[in-house]
Amino acid sequence: MNVGAASLGGNYAVGAAILAGLIGGVAFLAVVYMGLASGMTRMNFLWLLGSMVAPKAPRRAAYGFGLAIHMMASAAFGLIHAGILTAIDATSVTSAAAWDVLIGGAHGVGVLVLLPMMLAMAHPLVRTGDIEKPRALLTGFGPMTPLGSLVAHIVFGLVTGSVYGAIVL
Repeated sequence: MNVGAASLGGNYAVGAAILAGLIGGVAFLAVVYMGLASGMTRMNFLWLLGSMVAPKAPRRAAYGFGLAIHMMASAAFGLIHAGILTAIDATSVTSAAAWDVLIGGAHGVGVLVLLPMMLAMAHPLVRTGDIEKPRALLTGFGPMTPLGSLVAHIVFGLVTGSVYGAIVL
């Protein structure tokens, strides 16, 4: 490392991490809802999240719950991503963004493996048959859903890493 060069090593910034995660979460939703609007998927992400905790709530309330859950998770993942970037000691916005694309991709693969099982076991409307079963890699919501989910997580990483790096470096 060059003496005097900018570096994330030891410069963990909680506020910047939360802000970056929130902005990344909005970018994630943009990708998800473009997929829904284009017919690439049938998974209505915010409603799915909200109806998991409030299955009998009116649709608007479920969306609100889903948005709150998603944004809290985005902030938390912003903290995690920033922690990893700090540990890696990214030295530029470009390197922070590139590393976070990889982190987002790994996160996306994990979600594709674990979320179908979690929904099948814990979502009350999936268990009663009121929502279609997610099936392996979320293909129950359409054959292109896995690709859309992976891209959304990569975009989250790209945006979160870029914003965090731009603020901290």
